[in-house]
Amino acid sequence: MSAYKKIKCNIIDKETLVKALSSIGFEPLVHDLPQHLRGYRNDIRKDTAEIIVPKEQINSLFTGASNDLGFKWNEEESKYEIVCSDYDSKFKIDERVVQAYTKVVIEEALEKQGYKIKVNIADEDLKKRKQAQIEIVARKLI
Repeated sequence: MSAYKKIKCNIIDKETLVKALSSIGFEPLVHDLPQHLRGYRNDIRKDTAEIIVPKEQINSLFTGASNDLGFKWNEEESKYEIVCSDYDSKFKIDERVVQAYTKVVIEEALEKQGYKIKVNIADEDLKKRKQAQIEIVARKLI
């Protein structure tokens, strides 16, 4: 049984997080109150989260024997913590989420300021097992 760990990150916006998760192929479950996460054998864990990516989605795209992936709101710090199992962390699932979130944040900020952006990788490529480096080029005529 793989233990969960909380990973600190700078994910602060729920809608942006959901959009980022969607960009890498997940359909997260969003709850008002924290729900228990499930382990790879469908066992209920003590760890909870408000936003959950079911293990079946992670299995089909990346790993094969995953646990649920959670995002728990930390009221004190006003940001989410990633609740990820040690097993899934080996596959860099947490890093993929942070990368996708950062991409969405940068793209939205640049678009709001009138920049045209070009990204070297399509969202479809973010769903592949091998993690890719992302380059974003922004241009604005003034």
